[in-house]
Amino acid sequence: MDNHYNPIIYRRLQGLFEGREWDALMPYLKTLSNSQFRTAGYMIGERLLRDVDAAVFWEVARRLILWDAKAFTVTLAKAAVPRFKAGTLSIEDEGFQQLTAALADERHVIDRQKLLLQWLPAVEDYATMEALFDALGITEARRRVDFLLQHDSLCAAFVLLRTLRFEEHDRDYLTSVCRQLIRRAAAQSSPTGSGGSLSYNLASLLRTYFDLPDLRGTFSLQLEHYELSRIDTDFEVFRRAVTKV
Repeated sequence: MDNHYNPIIYRRLQGLFEGREWDALMPYLKTLSNSQFRTAGYMIGERLLRDVDAAVFWEVARRLILWDAKAFTVTLAKAAVPRFKAGTLSIEDEGFQQLTAALADERHVIDRQKLLLQWLPAVEDYATMEALFDALGITEARRRVDFLLQHDSLCAAFVLLRTLRFEEHDRDYLTSVCRQLIRRAAAQSSPTGSGGSLSYNLASLLRTYFDLPDLRGTFSLQLEHYELSRIDTDFEVFRRAVTKV
């Protein structure tokens, strides 16, 4: 039998969902064996939460993560990704705000980080990405940079630039971030020379923006200082500059 599906467990879970019997959900899950419990988790994330309204999604997510974060945080974070992309979930939802408030204390630092790692790639709007950081309690600039360096997208690149403005006094740190981008670009590049261009271009842009003379290398992207006007406040200006070549 597929370990992502069990018809008997599914029917029971489906009944609980249809009846909104949330107080009975956790007691039922506790009756399952370890393998059945894992299957139930898959079915909740992959089937039962796929089409429910946003309020139900966040209600279930909050209850299950608070009940057993180790078992459900990543499962439910992954379940939210396609719905964020489809626009059927939003960080503006009241249920999302209730979830993040419930996870705000120090006991849930790791859980918030797990959610962020899953959700950042699903965000295509820089204001939403910055709001997501705020909502999940990642407010210190260098911690945000650590997460942003793991994502190679235009949105993440723009937020990285905006975040690094808070570290503009530390040129050694800024140079180290650019070198990480260069290493990432080299790792992404194929033998034919494709891939990694965004990371290379972003490193070049940051070198010019922050005036980092210690960052040496040959970059195809060359920007004049006048081209940097509004580059940290206007996403379209940034996009045109960083994808110039």
